[in-house]
Amino acid sequence: MNILLMCMAGASTSLVMNKMKAALTEDQKDWKIEAHPFDRMDEVVENFDVILIGPQIAYKKKELLRKAAEIGKPLDSIAPVDYAMGNGAKILKHAQALYEGRDK
Repeated sequence: MNILLMCMAGASTSLVMNKMKAALTEDQKDWKIEAHPFDRMDEVVENFDVILIGPQIAYKKKELLRKAAEIGKPLDSIAPVDYAMGNGAKILKHAQALYEGRDK
């Protein structure tokens, strides 16, 4: 699975991305996780299976959901507490559930 993390500029989301990579299990080691600013979504989204947005751009969620739906990609926000705590394992579970259609 390829996970796109969308954020404002990338600094804090890069930390979350690294926590997620560190939490990958052996059978998930081939997953790709990247963080990009939300204004680059159109450029990079085709390379990903699921999109998670950081809490700092929650105000853009409606717009980004519309774009994601147009291209058939699941999108949701990362829970603020998981983002703040860098809970990579929980964020990975959320991404997988979203990808499998079990979440939101």
